[in-house]
Amino acid sequence: MGVPEVTALAASLPAGAWVLDVGCGTGLPLTRVLLEHGCHVMGVDSSRELLARFQVNFPHVPVSCAPIQSCELQERAFDAAIAWGVLFHLRHEAQEQAIANIARALKPGAAFLFTSGDAHGSIDGEPMNGVSFRYHSYSVDGYRDLLRAHGLTLESTHTDPGENVYYLSRKAGP
Repeated sequence: MGVPEVTALAASLPAGAWVLDVGCGTGLPLTRVLLEHGCHVMGVDSSRELLARFQVNFPHVPVSCAPIQSCELQERAFDAAIAWGVLFHLRHEAQEQAIANIARALKPGAAFLFTSGDAHGSIDGEPMNGVSFRYHSYSVDGYRDLLRAHGLTLESTHTDPGENVYYLSRKAGP
């Protein structure tokens, strides 16, 4: 999931672009895609266990072990950010904090590509590896408004055959 979308994003970036991988997990496959396209990556994840596996896979890629909504990020440092399968695990208020933090870290004109649902609400999901999850999402219009409030413009959305919803937004220019 996400390889074609991240490949297209990476191909659109200048050589040596810095990309923030939010909820990077083990880094596979998306960090690998970014690195193969000549991007520099910084991974952020709140799971020490997943980051330990990430660092085995990509020992030279910097990481931060912190929740994205409170992670200290350098302002205007990144040419793009991705958040795959992570925002919908955060409650609505935490999603807003995360998007605000990511937006501050993006350079003007930078892309922010993420996945979430397309209907406002919270639902219980199927357990994964014995862990129960609750999913939270805004509607497309809700994300559009939330992004706009933090200087981002929603450029497009699409849904893949697995019903994953992709959002591409961009930070306002200089």
